[in-house]
Amino acid sequence: MSKVIFDHNVRVTALLFLAAILLVTGLGCLRESTPFSLRVDSLNHERTLLDVPVNPGDRFYIDYIHSSAKTPVQSTFQVGSEGQMVLVEESFLWHGAGLESTEHPGVRIISKEGETRVLLDRHFPFLRLRVGCVANHRLTFNGRTIPLKEIAEGYDLLKIWIRKDR
Repeated sequence: MSKVIFDHNVRVTALLFLAAILLVTGLGCLRESTPFSLRVDSLNHERTLLDVPVNPGDRFYIDYIHSSAKTPVQSTFQVGSEGQMVLVEESFLWHGAGLESTEHPGVRIISKEGETRVLLDRHFPFLRLRVGCVANHRLTFNGRTIPLKEIAEGYDLLKIWIRKDR
């Protein structure tokens, strides 16, 4: 009988030990699954307007209407493995002021059927963006699009960045 109790205690202890390992491992994975957050801060009002978890490889987009060309522009950003914000592509219908127009090392331009795609690998610690009243800036991530005028006032200066150690 004492052997049966001993075997039962060993099994219970082993199961508890295994459960503890799985729990700790699982919590570690949860923490590592969202090590960064995409932040939008208002520099005018010194407050955070948006703070969402992101992972390395996640993409987010900023699109707007170009002020002089009056055509849509979309910038595609990717979260780097170390939490850097990387501009990987810009697409637009017409070359306007401030948009890439010539290829050079690290920049490849593809024009097809009236659309221009600029492929690049440009790292930013953050992006400062003034909310335009005409440009209709929008931020898209995880299938959700937020017009920046809905979370900030026109002409507000925003800081868009990736915060580490979420």
